[in-house]
Amino acid sequence: MAGPLEGIRVLDLTSMVSGPMATMILADQGADVVKVEPPAGDRMRGLSRSVMTGAFLSSNRNKRSLCLDLKQPEALEIVKELAARSDVFIQNFRPGAIERMGLGEDVVRGLRPDVVYVSISGFGETGPFAQQRVYDPVIQALSGLADIQADAGTRRPRMVRTIVPDKTTAVTAAQAITAALLARERTGVGQHVRLAMLDAMVAFLWPEGMSSLNFVGREKDPTASQVAHDMIYETADGFVTAAVISDAEWRGLCRALGHEEWLEIEEFQTLVGRFEHRDRRIAMTADAIRAGPPTTSSRVSTRRRSRRRRCCTGRSSSTIPR
Repeated sequence: MAGPLEGIRVLDLTSMVSGPMATMILADQGADVVKVEPPAGDRMRGLSRSVMTGAFLSSNRNKRSLCLDLKQPEALEIVKELAARSDVFIQNFRPGAIERMGLGEDVVRGLRPDVVYVSISGFGETGPFAQQRVYDPVIQALSGLADIQADAGTRRPRMVRTIVPDKTTAVTAAQAITAALLARERTGVGQHVRLAMLDAMVAFLWPEGMSSLNFVGREKDPTASQVAHDMIYETADGFVTAAVISDAEWRGLCRALGHEEWLEIEEFQTLVGRFEHRDRRIAMTADAIRAGPPTTSSRVSTRRRSRRRRCCTGRSSSTIPR
């Protein structure tokens, strides 16, 4: 079955993860992606003694590959021939490098006027960091992700163990490319999609990073509301997670844990209250889950207490569940 991007040709000069994963998404959707690698290969190949590492394959499936030394005039001419027949031209060299190679936007657009030209950088095309090398941990640190992940007790920043900035940039780039292709379909004009990893990650973290800075005069430390205990609870034979948001979910959790008396705690009556007193609530939940499910006798006792409370509110005995 043909994918939605069937017939779209992509010339991929990217390496590592953010660019290759973006074009992999396009290839999964049916695009014909030609990946151009230098003689030494994409650096992702070097993560293992095998030339086909899992990390490389997971970002480059469904593509055709071509090895070219772009420092050679003959190789440059081959790329230009491919660019003339491509709908998308994508590169993630440091700013200025692609122009020095002779494949800047003006050159490529001269070969294919309506091409969607894509440039992925680490910190943008201008500014003090523009020429710096960029890797996922650097973006985790600068974007605020490491602060948001800080340890609840020590407040020491922590990295996420998966390369979230690289992958977030890739997904953002793939969406931007398809949007540019749609715009070209409507207008006949190819756009230049410029994307920085730092920008993509800051945008991704905006709800958490800005949640306490929304109201003038009521600003708080952006990391304070995010520093909380992990929602991981220990049981007798492993670990589980449990999270509730709505009042109905909170009532259900209390009943499941055999602690309906928690429903009477004033601080836990509302969503805001449960959030503000989350340390206490999470600690109580952890103790209850660690203790295991309530016994039959404790459940009966809890139901009886619940019935007595309903009787005291003036309900008739006929409304008490049996």
